[in-house]
Amino acid sequence: MSGTKYECEVFSANDFVVSWGINEDDALGPPETCALGDIYCLTPDSHFHPLTLHLGTTITVLDAHSHIFSDNATVSPLCQLRFMAQDGDILDVILLAIDRQRFGLPLSPIRAGTSYSLIDIDTTDTALRLSEIVHGCFGAGTRVTMADGGLVPIEQLDQGDMVLTRDHGAQPVRWLGKVTLRGYGAFAPVVIPEGGMGNLRSLKLAPRQRIFVYQRGDKRLGHRAEILLQAHHLVGSAGITQNEGGFVDYYSLAFDAHQIIYAEGVPMESMLVSRAAVTRLPAALKSDLEARYPNLNHKPHFALEMSSDMLSGPMRDMIFTRS
Repeated sequence: MSGTKYECEVFSANDFVVSWGINEDDALGPPETCALGDIYCLTPDSHFHPLTLHLGTTITVLDAHSHIFSDNATVSPLCQLRFMAQDGDILDVILLAIDRQRFGLPLSPIRAGTSYSLIDIDTTDTALRLSEIVHGCFGAGTRVTMADGGLVPIEQLDQGDMVLTRDHGAQPVRWLGKVTLRGYGAFAPVVIPEGGMGNLRSLKLAPRQRIFVYQRGDKRLGHRAEILLQAHHLVGSAGITQNEGGFVDYYSLAFDAHQIIYAEGVPMESMLVSRAAVTRLPAALKSDLEARYPNLNHKPHFALEMSSDMLSGPMRDMIFTRS
């Protein structure tokens, strides 16, 4: 069977209900019934359903893990919904149709008890976005700043090694994961040339790896001084490219808490370990991390993640002026 296998978690559309707005008291409906500005919240008894998807010519359920779904059922992406929490955090959810039922697949951790305002409905290219659910990582050879100021290639790190973090000083590596993927499409590495963002050497990153930027002064992107930018949003600026071809080794680092570390001198996030995040890892990484550290559960870093529609024209120039 050709294609790619993903383990993920989804929630029933019936568990995501409008608390205020045009569709008040209604569950998450099909795209044509959704209304911008409606405020959603997970119901108190909501819970996620694990399943494994096969992404090939069509998308199917490879392993249902429960009676909720049928194995080999066709999965039809309906749209991508973008929500904003009251604190400004962005949540993207792919709305899926499976076995004549609707389910939401969150692309970042969703918080129970938090209100989310619907700010965008996108029905284009949703199927392709399912291939983006693997979290970001670093390419082989990326040098990480250690507690003593030295630089060590990420593949040479081991559990217990002390890495310098931005907010909490020296922290021990809790877990190091590796996955090898074909470097095409959503998995093609983003390459930042030497000096492109102040980096000491060329950087090779997974497209969804997030870069930390601290903004000084009053002129800012978003409402916070600290922002996180996915690497693929920066392609086309400062010589940054996304290069397809062959296979690529990606490495991920996890600590006791979600951290900002330094890769080739540039602040980057470490792996965010949460129930929602871990289930979206490739199966080999997921099983290894869960087996070693079953109780790891991070609170996300407070920095605001910036979406692509916030990074156009002069906004993008501001980032590289600060780098």
